[in-house]
Amino acid sequence: MSDIQYQQAHTLGIDRARELAREWMDDAARKMGLSCKHEQGADRDTITFERMGVTGTMLVSGNSFDLDVNLGLMMKAFKPMIEAEVSKNLARIIEKASGSSQA
Repeated sequence: MSDIQYQQAHTLGIDRARELAREWMDDAARKMGLSCKHEQGADRDTITFERMGVTGTMLVSGNSFDLDVNLGLMMKAFKPMIEAEVSKNLARIIEKASGSSQA
């Protein structure tokens, strides 16, 4: 069972969602020291990530981002902060992309 489960629906389509997922992955690697791996599928991509105390998966489709994060014992104390940051960052990225796609 994941410690953090987060789903964010969107209407961006798979190509734009892939771009955003790659941006998120690069940003997460740089800011949080995550080691990330991206596997592209026909209609859904999988991003796996890890660092000491954190492992997780993000499924990227044409209509949602589904994130599952497992926290190590020492990281569980930071769960509320991590959840808030994940929610804020994904919502911001999608909002920015949605706004720019409507311009």
